[in-house]
Amino acid sequence: MGFFSDSKDRMVEAAALPMLNKAWLRPLGQATALKLDSTNKSAEITLELKGEQTPLQIHVQEYEVLREPGGTFIVVKAVTTSREWMTAMAREYLIGRKLAVPPEAAGMMSRFL
Repeated sequence: MGFFSDSKDRMVEAAALPMLNKAWLRPLGQATALKLDSTNKSAEITLELKGEQTPLQIHVQEYEVLREPGGTFIVVKAVTTSREWMTAMAREYLIGRKLAVPPEAAGMMSRFL
């Protein structure tokens, strides 16, 4: 990863972490760490979920950002987690589905990811 892509990823991480918490995770807990690699289209996310004793680690091995007339979407193509059952659930219900990016974050994501 080059200097510019690394810097770009750190900037997107700083903006995306609060967006993840506000838009998708608030009822479940919160993301405490996000590490992007836009060159390889991968991400590492740490979640502290309500009722769980230990954080959940998520490794998105591949994602795609789609820009369509109806909005911007993220499609997860490959994922593993630190819990086997959660990985199975993510593969069943998350892989290949379009996740709408909130409009306030879509512009930045379109430019940088």
